[in-house]
Amino acid sequence: MATDVSICSAALSLLGDKPISSLTEVNRVAATLCSNIYPLAKREVMRSHPWNCLVTRVVLAPLVATPAFEWGFQFTLPGDCMRVLSVGYDGCPEDYRLEGKRILARTNTLRLQYVAELGEGYWDALLVEVMTKRMVKDLAYPITKSGTLAELKAREYEMAAKKARAVDGQENPPEDWNDSPFIQVRGGVGY
Repeated sequence: MATDVSICSAALSLLGDKPISSLTEVNRVAATLCSNIYPLAKREVMRSHPWNCLVTRVVLAPLVATPAFEWGFQFTLPGDCMRVLSVGYDGCPEDYRLEGKRILARTNTLRLQYVAELGEGYWDALLVEVMTKRMVKDLAYPITKSGTLAELKAREYEMAAKKARAVDGQENPPEDWNDSPFIQVRGGVGY
């Protein structure tokens, strides 16, 4: 099972450095770099794609307080929400607006699908690989002081991320638009 430390250690090893035993390891520049870089890099990688291993669904109840105007209900985003993917359900999306950590809508029950900030233990192998390559990219120059190596590792990261997104995206069946209210209104398939 992957952890933040195992991902950072793998990245350091790929750069020819010694692995770390903790992100708070004392007197290790590599550990300090990892503890500063990893959290931001992790959030960016998680938000960059709707990774299947991170997608979560919930049904939200409205808050007691209503928005000041235009929208009838407001809902608090789950604390682990990294990115909203959909509001509503297949074929019937809800009209909504994101404002801060709230979703404003015209319905009193909200079906939400989102990318959750789940620990590395929930990640599939490709996401672990992407995050490792991301850390290699971000650590390449500070560890090796080689601009050429840093550029190479940046390209390797982009290729690994592209491959992982493609594989992850192909795991789900294609969306069926035949049941869409928009298609039905237009008289069915074929337009």
